[in-house]
Amino acid sequence: MATKRQATDRLRALTRAGIKRPTDTGETMGAIAAKLAANAGMKQKHAAAGGAVVQLKRENICVAAQVFQWRTPQYNMIPGDDRIGEMAKATPDTGVVEPILVLPVADSYYVMDGHHRLAAYITAGWKGNIPAIVFNGSLDEAVREALKRNTKNKLPMTAKDKTEAAWRLVKLGKPGAWPDSISEVAAMCGIGQTTVDRMRAAWTELHNGQFEGIEDLSWKQARDTLAGKDRQAFDEDSYIEGRAESLASAIARAELHLS
Repeated sequence: MATKRQATDRLRALTRAGIKRPTDTGETMGAIAAKLAANAGMKQKHAAAGGAVVQLKRENICVAAQVFQWRTPQYNMIPGDDRIGEMAKATPDTGVVEPILVLPVADSYYVMDGHHRLAAYITAGWKGNIPAIVFNGSLDEAVREALKRNTKNKLPMTAKDKTEAAWRLVKLGKPGAWPDSISEVAAMCGIGQTTVDRMRAAWTELHNGQFEGIEDLSWKQARDTLAGKDRQAFDEDSYIEGRAESLASAIARAELHLS
């Protein structure tokens, strides 16, 4: 059995290759909503914690990235890995940073905010319970709270993340029945109201046309579809742009300067 000193030495030598992330359930918002409806009368141990910090077992914590993670994974791997590594190295002595935020669903708790913190626990091989704050609002409220927290925490969202976040919010509504106003979406995502208005118009046109699989379209794919272009599963230009932003962020954090 590894000693605390051995664990500390292992983490000091940690590289990006050693970063571990939690398994994603792949669940959609609809699937989680169905779980909540099916277990509406279930009394959960921590459901009434009211913002207090509770201790959760790792096996009871779930990740549904497409519901609660508002960053685009392929554009955030480098800064994300760096952040996970920093927290993992501190874990043996401090137990990692602040509590994660979770939504109770049936007998599980879904991460709303703290995906990198959870990954740090896993990377560090943490064996104890994980401190968390239980969110008591609805699923719709949880989704928006997760976005608000993502835009405010230490790892900034890229321009691509913000645009895709706004598009995801627009897609949660139907033409003429939007759950959020244009100004609310713009404020939550940090983009212009004109862009949100264009997204609503595009979503309306997609709904009115004979298009398939529109729920899964990215904002660029939606525009390409409406322009009669072939949908590209991989957007190389946006990928390069996102990688450039990630690299710039990593360089800034390492306090390197380009001459």
